[in-house]
Amino acid sequence: MAHTARRRGRPELPPEIRLVNEAPIAMRLAPDEKERTQQYAAREGRSLGNFARRVYLKGLAQYEAEQTGAATSAA
Repeated sequence: MAHTARRRGRPELPPEIRLVNEAPIAMRLAPDEKERTQQYAAREGRSLGNFARRVYLKGLAQYEAEQTGAATSAA
């Protein structure tokens, strides 16, 4: 399918970022954390999984930047 094709009103994603066939990773959240996550996801019109992935990717980028900074300062 071309990248402009629509499926359920959304553009088709390039194969390198499609996650449909990937195995999910379970993550435990405290009840208040899950509630806050659901509220933010609803506010942005995203699924819970999509919102959690976006937050994870932002946190991962921050973590990697901190690790790079820590490695630079240790040298």
